[in-house]
Amino acid sequence: MTVRPDRPRARLRLAGVIWPAFGLSAVLAAGATIGIGWAYYRLPVNMRPWDPLHAILGAGGQWGHALGMVGSGLMVANLLYLVRRRWARLARLGPVQAWLAFHVAAGTGGVALVLAHSGGDLGNPIAAVSTGAAIVVLVTGVLGRWIYGQIAHGDDGEATAEGELVGRLRAALHGVEPHLWTPAERAERALSAALPPPITGPRAAVLMLPLNLIVAVRLRFRAIAVRRALIADLGPTDARVVLAAAREAVSYRLRARRQQGFKALIGTWRGVHRIATFVLLLTLVAHVVTLYGVGGM
Repeated sequence: MTVRPDRPRARLRLAGVIWPAFGLSAVLAAGATIGIGWAYYRLPVNMRPWDPLHAILGAGGQWGHALGMVGSGLMVANLLYLVRRRWARLARLGPVQAWLAFHVAAGTGGVALVLAHSGGDLGNPIAAVSTGAAIVVLVTGVLGRWIYGQIAHGDDGEATAEGELVGRLRAALHGVEPHLWTPAERAERALSAALPPPITGPRAAVLMLPLNLIVAVRLRFRAIAVRRALIADLGPTDARVVLAAAREAVSYRLRARRQQGFKALIGTWRGVHRIATFVLLLTLVAHVVTLYGVGGM
């Protein structure tokens, strides 16, 4: 009997490689443009038209114009993630997480190319607003992706319920041999003492962001102490098994304590990100209309 691979998971793994590489390529292209043309970009904006590179790197130059077109196209294309996320009937086009990887790559790469296209030329209100919105989109997008990663999600992209995380916690503790259940539960309780209290709102989630490193360090030192105690009681082999189960259980407990607060925070964060994206798209449209409509008359 031939076992077929899990196609959604295979697609997700592939997307986790392809789209970040794609986004990184766009960022590198933007960075290389700035690096190669640094002597040009250092010039005052009003002196650039007399530089030989202006016909290539200027916003209306061959390469600069191409950067703007591709960057704008990526900014529009990254909105397809919202369509996939809203319409469950499009599930055959791939898992939500794969589309999220595309969304992040297209958004990051698109903003980088648009910024390289502008070259710091903020000589008109549309360019100034567009550049500001692009920076806000980039910052909120990167931070929002990190916040999203703090929330446990199922294969369908929906946030996992706290009750399910608690169930996984118990399953992890009882995944060892029955005679090790009690030591595993004790080890989990000892490690959990290093965890922060439950986070129930967006404000608490924001305050928790800079403390994540401290929590990780506390858990690390607590695990060393627990490991020594387990080795003394059970021996190195059983201690290794029990500690692994306890650590897995603690990871689920930490997720469960964070889930509600970070879900509320990501909702607020998405609002800011969407407003900035909407402003950026409006200014891009205004820029195109001004360039090809009014400018071409």
